[in-house]
Amino acid sequence: MAMSAHAITTDAPLRLDHVGAIVGDLAAAALRWERLGFTLSPLSRQRGAVPGQSGMQPWATANRCAIFGRGYLELIGTVDANAYQPWTRFLARFQGLHLLALRCHDAAAAYARLAPKAAFLDPPVERERNLVYRGEARTMRFRNIFSRDALCPEGRYIVIEHQTPELLWQPELMRHDNGAVALDQVILVSDDPKVAARAQALDGVAQVLATRAFAERFDWSAPAPCIGAITVAFADLDYAVGLLGGRGIAPRRRGEELWLDPADTNGFVMRLTQHA
Repeated sequence: MAMSAHAITTDAPLRLDHVGAIVGDLAAAALRWERLGFTLSPLSRQRGAVPGQSGMQPWATANRCAIFGRGYLELIGTVDANAYQPWTRFLARFQGLHLLALRCHDAAAAYARLAPKAAFLDPPVERERNLVYRGEARTMRFRNIFSRDALCPEGRYIVIEHQTPELLWQPELMRHDNGAVALDQVILVSDDPKVAARAQALDGVAQVLATRAFAERFDWSAPAPCIGAITVAFADLDYAVGLLGGRGIAPRRRGEELWLDPADTNGFVMRLTQHA
């Protein structure tokens, strides 16, 4: 695809798109998110390159997503332990948030703008995933810029151009029992100034907290460097808290701060806020 100079120079700042939690057991983890009141998309098997085989092959994992009006949560877990597992290195560290995706309008233009200050990024690649959409076989398409894992121990960054957003943002998937409407913030945890520099290079979308400050704020020692916390906004926060309480889940409070512990969320802090 040809790329004009105008497209390069007018590429808009990145926006928060989604975060991805990687777990060992997808079914168990999905039940945990559903208990929190999230509606999850149908299971979608992940596919990609497999060593020693040609073409796109099924991986050991599949995903399910909680889709909001702005952003979403992705849950990735094992469904076939005998297939190729691309997430071994991540699971060996911990189960929790390992992916931070930022949205762009045009991946080629975004890469041209970001590359001079973000040498940890690789050029855009085409990605796709099959699904059944309202009874019809369809293909979701993306162009993704991936970070180099060896250079980013805090997690994998993805700058994503959604080419078929209507297949992901389906109205029926955006209705949640808890009234969740937006993914508003991501907090990285690290004492390494290089992590803060990478976050700033990606338009400063993610906040970075030092390990001690994070632990004092949320009473949890995160496995730094990592993606430690997110903020989800709700249409009616009081209603959401009441729903959680009715299901035996008690959010933590300190002053105006309200959050769920990692034991309730599949391995990370989830801040709860009222949607503006």
